[in-house]
Amino acid sequence: MSLKQKSQSWSIDIVLGAIIFMGAFFIFYALLNANPNTKAGSLKEDASAVIGQIGSEEAPLRVVDQDEVNISRLSQLKNFSYDELKRSLRIEGDFCIYFEDEEGNIVLINNSFKGIGSSTINLSGTPCSQR
Repeated sequence: MSLKQKSQSWSIDIVLGAIIFMGAFFIFYALLNANPNTKAGSLKEDASAVIGQIGSEEAPLRVVDQDEVNISRLSQLKNFSYDELKRSLRIEGDFCIYFEDEEGNIVLINNSFKGIGSSTINLSGTPCSQR
């Protein structure tokens, strides 16, 4: 084998190595720079879905009747398990349903619990669901 053939195979190895390195770099960069707005958009969609399911007049899980909270429907909603409620609402993320007054303060429901949803979500230092 001549010197020219050895140098050609060596340069092909370098080119292939550089291509593999650049490809790995771009894949790693793309994974690290995933758009954070995508997650925020997904959370907004889930929030809109929950509000639509409990606030719409036609929704089977509604708790609002003529701009007022129906306490008996809310109590029924509270009796669902978290997984069952999540399936019924057809959302992927964790959620917490709670009410606020005009000043943004969390309103206790039946003076006993703050919200309905995931116990991993904290409202004012306490879990959303206090079952």
